[in-house]
Amino acid sequence: MKIYQNQLETQLAQGLSSCYLIVGDEPLGVKEACDSIRNKAKSEGFSEREVLHVDNKFKWESLFASMGTMSLFAEKKIMELHIPTGKPGAAGSKAITQFVESIPTDICLLIQCEQWTVANEKTKWAKTIINQGTYLRVYLPKGQEFSQWLKNRCRMIGLNVENDTVTLLSQRLEGNLLAASQELEKLKMRFSNQVITARDVAGLVADNARFDVFRLTDAMLENNLHRVLRMTRALKQNNTAIVVIHWALERQVRTLLFFASIKSKGQRVGPADYRSQGIWQSQQALIQSALNRLNAERLKQLLVGMASLDRIIKGQAQGDAWLSLEQWMVDFCT
Repeated sequence: MKIYQNQLETQLAQGLSSCYLIVGDEPLGVKEACDSIRNKAKSEGFSEREVLHVDNKFKWESLFASMGTMSLFAEKKIMELHIPTGKPGAAGSKAITQFVESIPTDICLLIQCEQWTVANEKTKWAKTIINQGTYLRVYLPKGQEFSQWLKNRCRMIGLNVENDTVTLLSQRLEGNLLAASQELEKLKMRFSNQVITARDVAGLVADNARFDVFRLTDAMLENNLHRVLRMTRALKQNNTAIVVIHWALERQVRTLLFFASIKSKGQRVGPADYRSQGIWQSQQALIQSALNRLNAERLKQLLVGMASLDRIIKGQAQGDAWLSLEQWMVDFCT
């Protein structure tokens, strides 16, 4: 059967398959999926483990030889087959197919492949595992999927974070689950059971900066272009990640657009509206000042500029990210 990664624990709870095929080039996802299978196998008495690495010199006869070699103290064995390229060749395909079709009950086969394409799924050996065992392709979560992955990870390790914190972490860490996992562990060690805010995370990124991103957004609301540019360059010199600045500015523009949309309907922005957006009373005058010169349509245009900057930061579009950031700030303040 084919399953998704979030279905693996449920599937394991229902019982251990005779064979597993785990594929994907996301190392943390593959590792944790394989660890879950190993732990389940161990709990069911598969106390012996044998690992075989497939390369150009690998002899497929050893796969069947391993089937008959059990230690005196082991009743069951989990056999792991690493095929980095995902292409065992004609001899390997035949051997795996025969092995899976005749696998004994005292052996659980776990195959890992790093390189994988849709064409690989159509091979006979892969189809045999899909029909008789479990197939899982590990994907790198992106966008909202990655945000959900972060939330689940925080819940798993007992890390208390606000939604804005997850958003900031998502922008900083998307594309590298291993780095994200390590970063969350560091936050757990530093904050323990405290609720972690976006300001906490941004502060860690810019610990040595003369200015932080929240003071930058305040200067932007004040329409003080000279101060905004000076602070931005100071943040750059202190190696503040530009994704952190981008997150703070985009968040501020979206907040302004929320209030501008209320005003465009002829309604008054009230205390409840400010509370819903987490705006302190000391900031309300700054917000109102910005709304006096920026209407909803102008703020939507600025959000489009933020999207363009995001593509440059991620390498999806050409341009100098820091220069584009300064140009956007000039647009905001003029």
